Amino acid sequence: MQNPWLELSTESERYVLEMDRDAILRFNARVNPTCRVVVESIPEPFIGNPESARVVLLLLNPGHDDSDHESHRVKTFKRALIQNLHHQPQDYPFYPLNPLFESTGSAKWWLPRTRDLLQETKLDRATLANRLLAIEWFPYHSKSSALPRQPFCKSQDYTFQIAREMLRTKLVVAMRSVNHWAEADTRFLKVPRLTNPRSCYISKGNMAPGLFDDIVRTLRD
Repeated sequence: MQNPWLELSTESERYVLEMDRDAILRFNARVNPTCRVVVESIPEPFIGNPESARVVLLLLNPGHDDSDHESHRVKTFKRALIQNLHHQPQDYPFYPLNPLFESTGSAKWWLPRTRDLLQETKLDRATLANRLLAIEWFPYHSKSSALPRQPFCKSQDYTFQIAREMLRTKLVVAMRSVNHWAEADTRFLKVPRLTNPRSCYISKGNMAPGLFDDIVRTLRD
């Protein structure tokens, strides 16, 4: 499948692929307001460079922070988001680690959860940003999640295609919602996962013995 995110219009302030539009409208009509897809935020089906990444993190969908409405319209951050969707090169492919974007909701969520990785690998942020990839089961933002296990947007096929490819050569770790991922491919049930997916901290205390060390070694060596 070709990258559908090349077709995302960036001219308006409603960021929905045409192939997903009807499904999103139907979903938003039947869930409570906190679970509705926030179409005013730029989708983040993945963050990072699939080619240079060594460790891949699987999640459910990007959350919505009250600051997103403003930060997604800052030219430099918006450019990073779009370049990411297009798989275009940038100094910080995993852009939450970019010091320029520390005030964004994305960075505020990811920096605490990757702090132990930075400390233990002793990598600088730019290097880690080239070696880390996050993939969301569902690409659009919401404050809370009421997502069914069955995929319902066409663009998810592209996400699953990338994730399946990562299984072949990368260290893949499920941060949350492994049962959702299993609906895309049962092989995802076999990947290592966090002990407490509600916290999503990538730390030694939130993993089976030895997994954190494996992640550190994979990122560093």
